[in-house]
Order: sequence, then C-alpha cells, then structure tokens
Amino acid sequence: MPTIRTENPTPSFFEKLEVRREAKYTKRVEQMSSWLTNWRNQAARRKLVIAFEVCLVLMLLSGIALLGTLTNIFPDWLSMFWPATSLIMIFVWTSLNITVDMVDSAPISLLDEYQQEQILNLRGLTYRCFLYFGLASFLALVLVGTYVLNAQPDWGHYIPYSFGIFGIVIFLFISTLPTVVYAWNLRDD
Repeated sequence: MPTIRTENPTPSFFEKLEVRREAKYTKRVEQMSSWLTNWRNQAARRKLVIAFEVCLVLMLLSGIALLGTLTNIFPDWLSMFWPATSLIMIFVWTSLNITVDMVDSAPISLLDEYQQEQILNLRGLTYRCFLYFGLASFLALVLVGTYVLNAQPDWGHYIPYSFGIFGIVIFLFISTLPTVVYAWNLRDD
C-alpha cells in the first residue's frame, strides 16, 4: 500500500537554514544597495576585475619575494609587500563583491534563471579546478616530500612555506572565479 504524504507543518532544519540564509542575504543586499553606486556599471566592474587579477599577480610576486627573504636571498624589507598586497586585494575584492551584490554567495532560490545557470556552471568549474589543483598538490607534496625525506637537502625546510604561499594564491584565484567571471560578463541594465 503506498504511503500518503501529508504536508509537514513544521519545516525541517534545512528549510529553516535556507529561509535564514535568504533573509540574511536580502538584508545584506539592501544594506549595500546604496554603496559604490558609481562603480555599478560594466566598465567599472571590469576595472575592478583587472585590479583584482593584478593584485593576485602582485601577491604571487610578493610571495616569491617573501620566500627570498626567508632564504636570505633578498633583503628583509621586501617581505612587507605580502601584507601590503593582501590589504589592497581585500579592498578590491570587497568592492567587486559589492558591485555585483555578492551574487556568487546568493541562495539559488533568489536568482533568476540566467543567474542560476551562470552561477551553477561557474561553481561547477570552481569545484573541478579545486579537485585538479588538490590532486596535483598532493601528488607533488608526496613526490617532493619523499625526496626531501630521503635526501634531506638544505632547502627542504622551505617547502611548506612555498607550498603555502603558492597554494594561497591559487586558492584565491580558483575560489573567486564565479564572481570574477560573472562581474566581467554582467552588462549594464
């Protein structure tokens, strides 16, 4: 005998969580709707995207400089570029997120069909990139780690720093793909 489904008057934990997420997102978007109004056009968003990507490249270069200061190849003052670049990137990233109403973190139920398709495809791309990056990183750590454990070269103790610095930059690049691509392609109303 088939079971008869009746409507459950009490929402489940996930339904409550989704309602709370929607309310929180809506409140945040309403708060920020008056912020950076002059930057909410395609040309300004593209400039922010370019500025963000430049910050990522500068972060990579400052990470190399930081590794150089750890190994005493470069002077110590070069290590200050890493935190300075990080602060600039935080400002640019926050501005970019505000201009696109944080659509990459929006609940799917609040997006229209076009936005849903864009964001879900970009989230899928990000997921695949994380998988490939993770696989390559773990394989490299195993192979390099095995060599370092056996040979014990002088530079071996810098491996965690270098993997950490390059990992952070690659993580930031991959995790921001949905917002960056969406902001670049978003047309003016």
